[in-house]
Amino acid sequence: MATKKRGWLIFLIIFGFFVFMSAMFLLGLRSAFEDRPIVEDETVLQLNLSGLITEHFSRDAFSREFEDASLQMYDILKALQMAKEDSRIEGVYLRIGAVACGWAKAQEIRQALLDFKESEKFVTAFIDYCDEKGYYVALSADEIYLRPQTIFEFNGFAASVPFLKDMLTKVGVTPQINSVGKYKSGGDIYNRDSMSREHREETKALISAISEEVTKIVAAERNLDPLVVADAMNMGLFQAEQAFQMNLVDTLLFETEVLDRIAEKIHGPDSDTEKLKTISVDRYAKVPVDEVGMATTNKIALLYVVGDIMPGSSGTTVMGGRVIGSRSMSRTLAAVRDNEHVKAVVLRIESPGGAGIAADEIWAAVEKLRKEKPVIVTMSDVAASGGYWIAMNCDAIVAQPLTMTGSIGVFTTLFDLSGTYDKLGINWETVKQGEFADMFTEKRPMTEAEWNKLRKLNNDFYWYFVNKVASGREKTEADVHEVAQGRVWMGAAALKHGLIDSLGGLSEALQIAKQKAGLAPEDKTEWLVYPRSRSLLETLFDRFSVKIGPNMVENSEQAVLLRQLPMELRRLLYQIAASMRVRAGEKMALAVDLPVIQ
Repeated sequence: MATKKRGWLIFLIIFGFFVFMSAMFLLGLRSAFEDRPIVEDETVLQLNLSGLITEHFSRDAFSREFEDASLQMYDILKALQMAKEDSRIEGVYLRIGAVACGWAKAQEIRQALLDFKESEKFVTAFIDYCDEKGYYVALSADEIYLRPQTIFEFNGFAASVPFLKDMLTKVGVTPQINSVGKYKSGGDIYNRDSMSREHREETKALISAISEEVTKIVAAERNLDPLVVADAMNMGLFQAEQAFQMNLVDTLLFETEVLDRIAEKIHGPDSDTEKLKTISVDRYAKVPVDEVGMATTNKIALLYVVGDIMPGSSGTTVMGGRVIGSRSMSRTLAAVRDNEHVKAVVLRIESPGGAGIAADEIWAAVEKLRKEKPVIVTMSDVAASGGYWIAMNCDAIVAQPLTMTGSIGVFTTLFDLSGTYDKLGINWETVKQGEFADMFTEKRPMTEAEWNKLRKLNNDFYWYFVNKVASGREKTEADVHEVAQGRVWMGAAALKHGLIDSLGGLSEALQIAKQKAGLAPEDKTEWLVYPRSRSLLETLFDRFSVKIGPNMVENSEQAVLLRQLPMELRRLLYQIAASMRVRAGEKMALAVDLPVIQ
Protein backbone atom coordinates (compact mmCIF):
# COMPACT_ATOMS: atom_id res chain seq x y z
CA MET A 1 0.00 0.00 0.00
CA ALA A 2 2.81 2.41 0.89
CA THR A 3 4.51 1.67 -2.47
CA LYS A 4 1.29 2.51 -4.36
CA LYS A 5 0.86 5.79 -2.46
CA ARG A 6 4.46 6.72 -3.20
CA GLY A 7 3.93 5.91 -6.88
CA TRP A 8 0.78 8.09 -7.05
CA LEU A 9 2.62 10.93 -5.30
CA ILE A 10 5.48 10.76 -7.80
CA PHE A 11 2.96 10.65 -10.67
CA LEU A 12 1.10 13.72 -9.33
CA ILE A 13 4.35 15.65 -8.91
CA ILE A 14 5.45 14.84 -12.46
CA PHE A 15 1.99 15.57 -13.87
CA GLY A 16 1.80 18.87 -11.96
CA PHE A 17 5.22 19.88 -13.23
CA PHE A 18 4.17 18.99 -16.81
CA VAL A 19 0.97 21.10 -16.47
CA PHE A 20 2.97 24.00 -15.04
CA MET A 21 5.55 23.83 -17.86
CA SER A 22 2.81 23.66 -20.49
CA ALA A 23 1.07 26.69 -19.02
CA MET A 24 4.34 28.65 -18.95
CA PHE A 25 5.06 27.66 -22.56
CA LEU A 26 1.61 28.77 -23.72
CA LEU A 27 1.95 32.00 -21.73
CA GLY A 28 5.33 32.68 -23.32
CA LEU A 29 3.99 31.87 -26.79
CA ARG A 30 1.02 34.18 -26.26
CA SER A 31 3.29 36.96 -25.02
CA ALA A 32 5.58 36.56 -28.02
CA PHE A 33 2.69 37.04 -30.45
CA GLU A 34 1.20 39.89 -28.43
CA ASP A 35 4.55 41.67 -28.47
CA ARG A 36 4.50 42.03 -32.26
CA PRO A 37 2.77 45.36 -32.79
CA ILE A 38 1.10 46.20 -36.08
CA VAL A 39 1.75 49.77 -37.23
CA GLU A 40 -0.75 51.22 -39.70
CA ASP A 41 -0.29 54.19 -42.02
CA GLU A 42 -1.04 57.65 -40.58
CA THR A 43 -0.23 56.57 -37.01
CA VAL A 44 0.83 58.93 -34.22
CA LEU A 45 3.51 57.87 -31.73
CA GLN A 46 2.30 58.59 -28.18
CA LEU A 47 4.94 59.37 -25.55
CA ASN A 48 3.42 59.42 -22.05
CA LEU A 49 5.93 61.07 -19.72
CA SER A 50 4.49 60.18 -16.34
CA GLY A 51 5.80 58.14 -13.43
CA LEU A 52 9.28 56.74 -13.02
CA ILE A 53 11.50 56.63 -16.11
CA THR A 54 14.34 54.20 -15.59
CA GLU A 55 17.48 53.98 -17.66
CA HIS A 56 16.88 50.37 -18.57
CA PHE A 57 14.43 47.87 -17.12
CA SER A 58 15.80 45.39 -14.60
CA ARG A 59 16.97 42.12 -16.08
CA ASP A 60 14.25 39.87 -14.68
CA ALA A 61 10.48 40.22 -14.72
CA PHE A 62 9.93 40.19 -10.94
CA SER A 63 12.42 43.00 -10.33
CA ARG A 64 10.92 45.03 -13.19
CA GLU A 65 7.50 44.73 -11.57
CA PHE A 66 8.85 45.73 -8.16
CA GLU A 67 10.69 48.78 -9.49
CA ASP A 68 7.41 49.96 -11.02
CA ALA A 69 8.94 52.13 -13.76
CA SER A 70 6.55 53.34 -16.45
CA LEU A 71 9.14 53.63 -19.24
CA GLN A 72 12.79 52.95 -19.98
CA MET A 73 15.05 55.41 -21.76
CA TYR A 74 16.12 52.72 -24.23
CA ASP A 75 12.54 52.43 -25.55
CA ILE A 76 12.08 56.21 -25.76
CA LEU A 77 15.29 56.82 -27.70
CA LYS A 78 14.88 53.79 -29.95
CA ALA A 79 11.24 54.61 -30.74
CA LEU A 80 11.97 58.23 -31.64
CA GLN A 81 14.90 57.19 -33.83
CA MET A 82 12.78 54.63 -35.71
CA ALA A 83 9.77 56.95 -35.97
CA LYS A 84 11.94 59.59 -37.64
CA GLU A 85 12.56 57.14 -40.51
CA ASP A 86 9.18 55.35 -40.51
CA SER A 87 6.81 56.77 -43.16
CA ARG A 88 3.85 55.28 -41.28
CA ILE A 89 4.43 57.61 -38.31
CA GLU A 90 2.99 61.11 -38.85
CA GLY A 91 4.13 62.74 -35.63
CA VAL A 92 4.46 62.51 -31.86
CA TYR A 93 1.80 63.18 -29.23
CA LEU A 94 3.76 64.15 -26.10
CA ARG A 95 1.59 63.79 -23.01
CA ILE A 96 3.18 65.30 -19.89
CA GLY A 97 2.24 64.16 -16.38
CA ALA A 98 4.14 63.89 -13.10
CA VAL A 99 7.42 62.57 -14.47
CA ALA A 100 10.12 61.16 -12.18
CA CYS A 101 13.59 61.21 -13.69
CA GLY A 102 16.82 63.18 -13.45
CA TRP A 103 17.63 66.33 -15.39
CA ALA A 104 20.08 64.61 -17.73
CA LYS A 105 17.33 62.22 -18.86
CA ALA A 106 15.02 65.19 -19.40
CA GLN A 107 17.71 66.84 -21.54
CA GLU A 108 18.21 63.72 -23.63
CA ILE A 109 14.48 63.18 -24.23
CA ARG A 110 14.13 66.81 -25.27
CA GLN A 111 17.08 66.50 -27.65
CA ALA A 112 15.68 63.27 -29.12
CA LEU A 113 12.37 65.04 -29.81
CA LEU A 114 14.19 67.93 -31.50
CA ASP A 115 16.10 65.42 -33.62
CA PHE A 116 12.80 63.72 -34.56
CA LYS A 117 11.42 67.07 -35.74
CA GLU A 118 14.21 67.28 -38.32
CA SER A 119 12.09 64.79 -40.30
CA GLU A 120 9.55 67.64 -40.62
CA LYS A 121 7.02 65.63 -38.66
CA PHE A 122 5.10 67.31 -35.86
CA VAL A 123 5.40 67.11 -32.07
CA THR A 124 2.32 68.22 -30.12
CA ALA A 125 2.50 68.50 -26.32
CA PHE A 126 -0.38 68.31 -23.86
CA ILE A 127 0.37 69.07 -20.20
CA ASP A 128 -1.91 67.32 -17.75
CA TYR A 129 0.27 68.12 -14.72
CA CYS A 130 3.04 70.69 -14.92
CA ASP A 131 6.34 71.11 -13.13
CA GLU A 132 9.66 72.50 -14.40
CA LYS A 133 11.03 69.17 -15.62
CA GLY A 134 7.98 68.17 -17.63
CA TYR A 135 7.63 71.68 -19.01
CA TYR A 136 11.31 71.69 -20.03
CA VAL A 137 10.72 68.58 -22.17
CA ALA A 138 7.46 70.01 -23.55
CA LEU A 139 9.37 73.03 -24.88
CA SER A 140 10.62 70.78 -27.70
CA ALA A 141 7.10 70.62 -29.18
CA ASP A 142 5.62 72.67 -32.02
CA GLU A 143 2.76 73.70 -29.75
CA ILE A 144 2.09 73.30 -26.03
CA TYR A 145 -1.46 72.85 -24.74
CA LEU A 146 -2.26 73.06 -21.03
CA ARG A 147 -5.30 71.59 -19.31
CA PRO A 148 -7.64 74.36 -18.02
CA GLN A 149 -7.60 74.90 -14.23
CA THR A 150 -4.32 73.00 -13.89
CA ILE A 151 -1.76 74.42 -11.47
CA PHE A 152 1.37 75.44 -13.39
CA GLU A 153 4.32 74.74 -11.08
CA PHE A 154 7.12 77.06 -12.11
CA ASN A 155 8.63 78.08 -8.79
CA GLY A 156 12.36 77.41 -9.07
CA PHE A 157 14.55 74.61 -7.76
CA ALA A 158 15.42 73.18 -4.37
CA ALA A 159 17.48 70.32 -2.96
CA SER A 160 17.03 68.73 0.47
CA VAL A 161 19.63 66.57 2.22
CA PRO A 162 18.77 64.60 5.41
CA PHE A 163 21.12 64.50 8.41
CA LEU A 164 20.82 61.61 10.87
CA LYS A 165 23.34 62.50 13.59
CA ASP A 166 20.74 63.40 16.25
CA MET A 167 18.62 60.34 15.49
CA LEU A 168 21.63 58.02 15.74
CA THR A 169 22.68 59.65 19.03
CA LYS A 170 19.26 58.90 20.52
CA VAL A 171 19.73 55.18 19.88
CA GLY A 172 23.35 55.14 21.02
CA VAL A 173 25.01 54.88 17.61
CA THR A 174 28.22 56.83 16.96
CA PRO A 175 29.24 57.09 13.28
CA GLN A 176 32.98 56.85 12.64
CA ILE A 177 33.62 58.48 9.26
CA ASN A 178 36.87 59.17 7.47
CA SER A 179 36.64 61.09 4.18
CA VAL A 180 39.39 62.14 1.79
CA GLY A 181 38.50 65.27 -0.17
CA LYS A 182 36.94 68.37 1.34
CA TYR A 183 33.84 67.98 -0.89
CA LYS A 184 33.41 64.26 -0.19
CA SER A 185 30.27 64.59 1.89
CA GLY A 186 28.97 61.03 1.49
CA GLY A 187 29.33 60.32 5.21
CA ASP A 188 28.06 63.70 6.39
CA ILE A 189 24.46 62.55 6.72
CA TYR A 190 25.60 60.37 9.65
CA ASN A 191 28.03 62.57 11.60
CA ARG A 192 26.76 66.11 10.94
CA ASP A 193 23.51 67.91 11.64
CA SER A 194 23.84 70.37 8.73
CA MET A 195 25.74 70.97 5.49
CA SER A 196 29.41 71.83 5.55
CA ARG A 197 30.44 75.01 3.73
CA GLU A 198 31.82 72.93 0.84
CA HIS A 199 28.70 70.76 0.66
CA ARG A 200 26.48 73.84 0.49
CA GLU A 201 28.73 75.45 -2.13
CA GLU A 202 28.60 72.33 -4.30
CA THR A 203 24.81 71.97 -3.99
CA LYS A 204 24.23 75.64 -4.86
CA ALA A 205 26.38 75.21 -7.98
CA LEU A 206 24.30 72.20 -9.09
CA ILE A 207 21.02 74.06 -8.56
CA SER A 208 22.34 77.16 -10.38
CA ALA A 209 23.36 75.08 -13.41
CA ILE A 210 19.85 73.65 -13.72
CA SER A 211 18.19 77.03 -13.19
CA GLU A 212 20.36 78.68 -15.84
CA GLU A 213 19.65 75.92 -18.37
CA VAL A 214 15.88 75.99 -17.86
CA THR A 215 15.74 79.81 -17.94
CA LYS A 216 17.76 79.87 -21.16
CA ILE A 217 15.57 77.30 -22.94
CA VAL A 218 12.26 78.83 -21.79
CA ALA A 219 13.37 82.28 -22.94
CA ALA A 220 14.54 80.97 -26.32
CA GLU A 221 11.56 78.70 -27.08
CA ARG A 222 8.85 81.09 -25.83
CA ASN A 223 10.51 84.28 -27.14
CA LEU A 224 10.73 85.82 -23.67
CA ASP A 225 13.35 87.96 -21.96
CA PRO A 226 15.42 85.79 -19.54
CA LEU A 227 14.77 88.35 -16.80
CA VAL A 228 11.03 87.89 -17.33
CA VAL A 229 11.44 84.11 -16.99
CA ALA A 230 13.50 84.54 -13.79
CA ASP A 231 10.83 86.86 -12.36
CA ALA A 232 8.15 84.30 -13.21
CA MET A 233 10.02 81.63 -11.23
CA ASN A 234 10.11 83.92 -8.21
CA MET A 235 6.33 84.38 -8.42
CA GLY A 236 5.79 80.66 -7.76
CA LEU A 237 2.67 78.71 -8.75
CA PHE A 238 0.32 79.88 -11.50
CA GLN A 239 -3.20 79.07 -12.51
CA ALA A 240 -3.42 77.76 -16.08
CA GLU A 241 -4.89 81.06 -17.27
CA GLN A 242 -1.91 83.00 -15.87
CA ALA A 243 0.55 80.69 -17.63
CA PHE A 244 -1.29 81.29 -20.89
CA GLN A 245 -1.31 85.06 -20.42
CA MET A 246 2.44 85.02 -19.79
CA ASN A 247 2.98 83.11 -23.09
CA LEU A 248 4.36 80.04 -21.30
CA VAL A 249 1.89 77.86 -23.26
CA ASP A 250 0.03 78.28 -26.55
CA THR A 251 -3.53 77.79 -25.35
CA LEU A 252 -5.73 75.98 -22.82
CA LEU A 253 -7.49 72.84 -24.05
CA PHE A 254 -8.88 69.62 -22.67
CA GLU A 255 -7.21 66.45 -23.91
CA THR A 256 -10.11 65.49 -26.19
CA GLU A 257 -9.75 68.87 -27.93
CA VAL A 258 -6.00 68.35 -28.34
CA LEU A 259 -6.57 64.94 -29.91
CA ASP A 260 -9.11 66.47 -32.29
CA ARG A 261 -6.48 68.99 -33.40
CA ILE A 262 -3.96 66.20 -33.99
CA ALA A 263 -6.56 64.33 -36.08
CA GLU A 264 -7.09 67.50 -38.13
CA LYS A 265 -3.33 67.72 -38.79
CA ILE A 266 -3.45 64.28 -40.40
CA HIS A 267 -6.92 63.97 -41.91
CA GLY A 268 -7.89 67.58 -42.53
CA PRO A 269 -10.60 69.90 -41.14
CA ASP A 270 -13.63 68.50 -39.31
CA SER A 271 -11.76 65.27 -38.44
CA ASP A 272 -12.09 63.90 -34.93
CA THR A 273 -10.39 61.38 -32.68
CA GLU A 274 -12.33 58.44 -34.15
CA LYS A 275 -9.96 58.54 -37.12
CA LEU A 276 -6.85 58.98 -34.99
CA LYS A 277 -4.53 55.96 -34.73
CA THR A 278 -1.90 55.97 -32.00
CA ILE A 279 0.76 53.60 -30.72
CA SER A 280 2.59 53.94 -27.41
CA VAL A 281 6.35 54.28 -27.27
CA ASP A 282 6.85 51.02 -25.37
CA ARG A 283 4.79 49.11 -27.97
CA TYR A 284 6.42 50.79 -30.94
CA ALA A 285 9.91 50.07 -29.56
CA LYS A 286 9.12 46.35 -30.07
CA VAL A 287 8.83 46.85 -33.85
CA PRO A 288 11.75 45.02 -35.55
CA VAL A 289 14.29 47.47 -36.94
CA ASP A 290 14.24 45.79 -40.34
CA GLU A 291 10.58 46.79 -40.65
CA VAL A 292 11.65 50.43 -40.92
CA GLY A 293 14.73 49.75 -43.02
CA MET A 294 17.28 50.03 -40.21
CA ALA A 295 18.60 46.44 -40.13
CA THR A 296 22.35 46.04 -40.62
CA THR A 297 25.25 43.73 -39.94
CA ASN A 298 27.13 46.52 -38.12
CA LYS A 299 26.59 45.67 -34.47
CA ILE A 300 27.45 48.02 -31.59
CA ALA A 301 27.16 46.64 -28.06
CA LEU A 302 25.15 48.80 -25.67
CA LEU A 303 26.00 47.74 -22.13
CA TYR A 304 23.94 49.19 -19.27
CA VAL A 305 25.76 49.86 -15.99
CA VAL A 306 22.91 50.82 -13.65
CA GLY A 307 22.97 50.89 -9.84
CA ASP A 308 25.34 50.87 -6.87
CA ILE A 309 28.67 49.14 -7.49
CA MET A 310 29.30 46.22 -5.12
CA PRO A 311 31.37 43.02 -5.07
CA GLY A 312 29.64 39.85 -6.24
CA SER A 313 26.50 39.42 -8.32
CA SER A 314 24.19 42.01 -9.83
CA GLY A 315 20.60 42.23 -8.66
CA THR A 316 17.91 44.34 -7.03
CA THR A 317 17.62 45.10 -3.33
CA VAL A 318 14.48 44.80 -1.24
CA MET A 319 14.13 48.60 -1.42
CA GLY A 320 14.12 48.60 -5.19
CA GLY A 321 17.70 49.78 -5.68
CA ARG A 322 19.86 48.23 -8.37
CA VAL A 323 23.22 46.62 -7.62
CA ILE A 324 26.02 46.35 -10.18
CA GLY A 325 27.92 43.25 -9.08
CA SER A 326 31.58 43.38 -10.09
CA ARG A 327 31.65 39.64 -10.82
CA SER A 328 28.51 39.78 -12.97
CA MET A 329 29.66 42.90 -14.83
CA SER A 330 33.13 41.44 -15.49
CA ARG A 331 31.51 38.34 -17.02
CA THR A 332 29.27 40.49 -19.21
CA LEU A 333 32.25 42.55 -20.40
CA ALA A 334 34.06 39.31 -21.24
CA ALA A 335 31.05 38.10 -23.24
CA VAL A 336 31.02 41.37 -25.20
CA ARG A 337 34.74 41.04 -25.82
CA ASP A 338 34.30 37.50 -27.19
CA ASN A 339 31.39 38.42 -29.50
CA GLU A 340 33.05 38.68 -32.91
CA HIS A 341 30.05 40.54 -34.36
CA VAL A 342 30.51 43.54 -32.05
CA LYS A 343 32.56 46.32 -33.65
CA ALA A 344 32.53 48.76 -30.72
CA VAL A 345 31.07 49.06 -27.24
CA VAL A 346 29.04 51.84 -25.60
CA LEU A 347 28.79 51.79 -21.80
CA ARG A 348 25.67 53.59 -20.55
CA ILE A 349 26.42 54.50 -16.93
CA GLU A 350 23.82 55.44 -14.31
CA SER A 351 25.59 55.00 -10.98
CA PRO A 352 26.55 57.06 -7.91
CA GLY A 353 29.43 54.65 -7.25
CA GLY A 354 29.91 52.12 -4.50
CA ALA A 355 32.68 49.91 -3.15
CA GLY A 356 36.08 51.05 -4.44
CA ILE A 357 37.51 47.56 -4.93
CA ALA A 358 34.44 46.53 -6.96
CA ALA A 359 34.76 49.61 -9.19
CA ASP A 360 38.44 48.80 -9.70
CA GLU A 361 37.60 45.22 -10.68
CA ILE A 362 35.15 46.45 -13.32
CA TRP A 363 37.73 49.01 -14.48
CA ALA A 364 40.18 46.16 -15.08
CA ALA A 365 37.60 44.23 -17.12
CA VAL A 366 36.91 47.36 -19.20
CA GLU A 367 40.65 47.77 -19.79
CA LYS A 368 40.86 44.20 -21.06
CA LEU A 369 37.94 44.86 -23.42
CA ARG A 370 39.53 48.09 -24.71
CA LYS A 371 42.55 46.14 -25.95
CA GLU A 372 40.29 44.53 -28.55
CA LYS A 373 37.44 46.98 -29.17
CA PRO A 374 36.84 50.71 -28.71
CA VAL A 375 34.80 51.54 -25.60
CA ILE A 376 32.77 54.76 -25.39
CA VAL A 377 30.96 55.96 -22.26
CA THR A 378 27.66 57.84 -22.24
CA MET A 379 26.57 59.11 -18.82
CA SER A 380 22.93 59.42 -17.82
CA ASP A 381 21.67 61.36 -14.75
CA VAL A 382 24.65 60.44 -12.59
CA ALA A 383 28.02 58.75 -13.12
CA ALA A 384 29.95 59.82 -10.06
CA SER A 385 32.66 58.45 -7.79
CA GLY A 386 32.83 54.70 -8.58
CA GLY A 387 30.62 55.40 -11.60
CA TYR A 388 33.28 57.79 -12.87
CA TRP A 389 36.00 55.26 -11.96
CA ILE A 390 34.63 52.82 -14.54
CA ALA A 391 34.50 55.54 -17.21
CA MET A 392 37.77 57.41 -16.67
CA ASN A 393 40.03 55.38 -18.94
CA CYS A 394 37.68 54.72 -21.87
CA ASP A 395 38.26 55.94 -25.43
CA ALA A 396 35.75 58.78 -25.02
CA ILE A 397 33.34 60.03 -22.35
CA VAL A 398 30.07 61.76 -23.29
CA ALA A 399 27.72 63.38 -20.75
CA GLN A 400 24.71 65.64 -20.76
CA PRO A 401 25.30 69.23 -19.57
CA LEU A 402 23.21 68.38 -16.48
CA THR A 403 24.75 64.96 -15.76
CA MET A 404 26.21 64.76 -12.25
CA THR A 405 29.72 63.32 -12.42
CA GLY A 406 33.14 63.53 -10.80
CA SER A 407 33.06 63.04 -7.00
CA ILE A 408 36.61 61.69 -7.17
CA GLY A 409 37.12 60.87 -3.51
CA VAL A 410 36.93 58.17 -0.85
CA PHE A 411 35.23 57.68 2.50
CA THR A 412 34.86 54.88 5.03
CA THR A 413 31.95 54.42 7.41
CA LEU A 414 31.97 52.35 10.60
CA PHE A 415 29.20 52.55 13.20
CA ASP A 416 30.12 52.30 16.88
CA LEU A 417 27.17 50.57 18.57
CA SER A 418 28.63 50.47 22.07
CA GLY A 419 26.10 53.10 23.23
CA THR A 420 23.24 51.00 21.85
CA TYR A 421 24.55 47.88 23.58
CA ASP A 422 24.76 49.83 26.86
CA LYS A 423 21.12 50.87 26.53
CA LEU A 424 20.17 47.23 25.93
CA GLY A 425 22.31 45.94 28.79
CA ILE A 426 24.58 43.87 26.54
CA ASN A 427 28.23 43.46 27.63
CA TRP A 428 30.89 42.24 25.21
CA GLU A 429 34.28 40.78 26.10
CA THR A 430 36.91 40.28 23.39
CA VAL A 431 40.02 38.10 23.38
CA LYS A 432 42.45 38.89 20.57
CA GLN A 433 45.96 38.37 19.31
CA GLY A 434 47.22 41.33 17.30
CA GLU A 435 46.74 45.01 18.10
CA PHE A 436 44.38 45.63 15.15
CA ALA A 437 42.60 42.25 15.12
CA ASP A 438 39.22 43.80 15.96
CA MET A 439 39.83 47.20 14.36
CA PHE A 440 36.54 47.14 12.45
CA THR A 441 34.34 46.03 15.31
CA GLU A 442 31.11 47.85 16.05
CA LYS A 443 31.34 46.99 19.76
CA ARG A 444 33.63 49.89 20.76
CA PRO A 445 35.00 53.15 19.38
CA MET A 446 38.25 53.05 17.40
CA THR A 447 41.51 53.88 19.13
CA GLU A 448 43.78 56.70 17.97
CA ALA A 449 46.21 54.16 16.49
CA GLU A 450 43.36 52.60 14.50
CA TRP A 451 42.21 56.02 13.31
CA ASN A 452 45.74 56.81 12.10
CA LYS A 453 45.90 53.54 10.18
CA LEU A 454 42.45 54.11 8.64
CA ARG A 455 43.37 57.65 7.57
CA LYS A 456 46.53 56.41 5.88
CA LEU A 457 44.69 53.59 4.08
CA ASN A 458 42.03 55.99 2.80
CA ASN A 459 44.57 58.64 1.81
CA ASP A 460 46.59 56.06 -0.15
CA PHE A 461 43.41 54.84 -1.87
CA TYR A 462 42.41 58.39 -2.77
CA TRP A 463 45.74 59.01 -4.49
CA TYR A 464 45.45 55.62 -6.20
CA PHE A 465 42.10 56.88 -7.59
CA VAL A 466 43.61 60.26 -8.58
CA ASN A 467 46.58 58.55 -10.26
CA LYS A 468 44.25 56.40 -12.37
CA VAL A 469 42.23 59.45 -13.41
CA ALA A 470 45.44 61.29 -14.32
CA SER A 471 46.59 58.37 -16.45
CA GLY A 472 43.23 57.91 -18.16
CA ARG A 473 42.65 61.61 -18.81
CA GLU A 474 46.31 62.39 -19.64
CA LYS A 475 46.68 64.92 -16.84
CA THR A 476 49.02 65.44 -13.92
CA GLU A 477 48.03 64.28 -10.45
CA ALA A 478 48.10 67.90 -9.29
CA ASP A 479 45.62 68.91 -12.02
CA VAL A 480 43.27 66.06 -11.12
CA HIS A 481 43.52 66.74 -7.37
CA GLU A 482 42.46 70.33 -7.97
CA VAL A 483 39.10 69.24 -9.45
CA ALA A 484 38.76 66.04 -7.40
CA GLN A 485 38.50 66.12 -3.58
CA GLY A 486 35.07 64.52 -3.82
CA ARG A 487 33.43 67.41 -5.69
CA VAL A 488 30.42 66.66 -7.89
CA TRP A 489 30.35 68.53 -11.20
CA MET A 490 27.62 69.00 -13.75
CA GLY A 491 28.55 67.72 -17.21
CA ALA A 492 29.18 71.19 -18.67
CA ALA A 493 31.63 71.98 -15.84
CA ALA A 494 33.20 68.51 -16.12
CA LEU A 495 33.93 69.22 -19.80
CA LYS A 496 35.58 72.51 -18.87
CA HIS A 497 37.80 70.69 -16.34
CA GLY A 498 38.71 67.88 -18.75
CA LEU A 499 36.88 65.09 -16.90
CA ILE A 500 34.78 64.25 -19.99
CA ASP A 501 35.31 64.68 -23.74
CA SER A 502 32.03 66.02 -25.12
CA LEU A 503 28.42 66.86 -24.35
CA GLY A 504 25.51 64.79 -25.58
CA GLY A 505 23.74 61.50 -25.10
CA LEU A 506 23.42 58.07 -26.61
CA SER A 507 23.29 59.30 -30.23
CA GLU A 508 26.53 61.28 -29.81
CA ALA A 509 28.22 58.27 -28.20
CA LEU A 510 27.10 56.13 -31.14
CA GLN A 511 28.69 58.49 -33.65
CA ILE A 512 32.00 58.37 -31.77
CA ALA A 513 31.78 54.57 -31.56
CA LYS A 514 31.22 54.35 -35.31
CA GLN A 515 34.24 56.56 -35.96
CA LYS A 516 36.44 54.51 -33.61
CA ALA A 517 35.23 51.30 -35.27
CA GLY A 518 36.13 52.60 -38.75
CA LEU A 519 32.53 53.09 -39.90
CA ALA A 520 31.28 56.11 -41.85
CA PRO A 521 28.87 58.53 -40.10
CA GLU A 522 26.07 57.55 -42.50
CA ASP A 523 26.56 53.79 -41.98
CA LYS A 524 23.62 52.11 -40.28
CA THR A 525 24.23 50.28 -37.01
CA GLU A 526 22.19 48.09 -34.71
CA TRP A 527 22.41 47.83 -30.92
CA LEU A 528 23.17 44.55 -29.19
CA VAL A 529 21.90 45.25 -25.66
CA TYR A 530 23.59 43.82 -22.56
CA PRO A 531 22.70 42.40 -20.11
CA ARG A 532 19.94 40.56 -21.97
CA SER A 533 16.51 40.76 -20.34
CA ARG A 534 15.07 37.54 -19.00
CA SER A 535 11.57 36.41 -19.93
CA LEU A 536 9.01 35.53 -17.26
CA LEU A 537 9.71 31.84 -17.85
CA GLU A 538 13.48 32.31 -17.47
CA THR A 539 12.93 34.35 -14.32
CA LEU A 540 10.78 31.61 -12.77
CA PHE A 541 13.39 28.97 -13.58
CA ASP A 542 16.09 31.19 -12.09
CA ARG A 543 14.10 31.80 -8.91
CA PHE A 544 13.36 28.10 -8.46
CA SER A 545 16.95 27.02 -9.10
CA VAL A 546 18.86 29.47 -6.88
CA LYS A 547 18.35 31.04 -3.48
CA ILE A 548 17.51 34.70 -3.27
CA GLY A 549 20.70 36.38 -2.07
CA PRO A 550 21.17 39.70 -0.29
CA ASN A 551 21.38 41.57 -3.60
CA MET A 552 18.14 40.17 -4.98
CA VAL A 553 14.62 41.50 -4.50
CA GLU A 554 12.54 39.56 -1.98
CA ASN A 555 8.91 38.74 -2.62
CA SER A 556 7.82 39.70 0.88
CA GLU A 557 5.35 41.86 2.77
CA GLN A 558 8.27 44.12 3.74
CA ALA A 559 9.13 44.72 0.10
CA VAL A 560 5.53 45.63 -0.72
CA LEU A 561 5.40 47.98 2.27
CA LEU A 562 8.64 49.73 1.28
CA ARG A 563 7.25 50.28 -2.19
CA GLN A 564 4.39 52.30 -0.70
CA LEU A 565 6.70 54.73 1.11
CA PRO A 566 7.25 58.25 -0.27
CA MET A 567 10.05 58.40 -2.83
CA GLU A 568 12.26 60.64 -0.67
CA LEU A 569 11.98 58.30 2.34
CA ARG A 570 12.69 55.26 0.19
CA ARG A 571 15.75 57.04 -1.20
CA LEU A 572 17.00 57.84 2.32
CA LEU A 573 16.59 54.24 3.47
CA TYR A 574 18.36 53.08 0.33
CA GLN A 575 21.26 55.48 0.96
CA ILE A 576 21.69 54.07 4.46
CA ALA A 577 21.57 50.53 3.11
CA ALA A 578 24.12 51.39 0.41
CA SER A 579 26.59 52.55 3.05
CA MET A 580 26.04 49.47 5.20
CA ARG A 581 26.08 46.81 2.46
CA VAL A 582 29.87 46.77 2.27
CA ARG A 583 32.14 45.05 4.75
CA ALA A 584 33.06 47.04 7.83
CA GLY A 585 35.76 49.60 7.08
CA GLU A 586 35.74 49.04 3.31
CA LYS A 587 36.64 52.11 1.22
CA MET A 588 33.67 53.61 -0.59
CA ALA A 589 33.84 55.47 -3.89
CA LEU A 590 30.21 56.43 -3.47
CA ALA A 591 28.41 59.74 -3.81
CA VAL A 592 25.39 58.98 -1.62
CA ASP A 593 25.05 62.69 -0.85
CA LEU A 594 23.86 63.56 -4.37
CA PRO A 595 20.76 65.74 -3.99
CA VAL A 596 17.47 65.31 -5.80
CA ILE A 597 16.87 68.74 -7.33
CA GLN A 598 13.21 69.58 -7.83
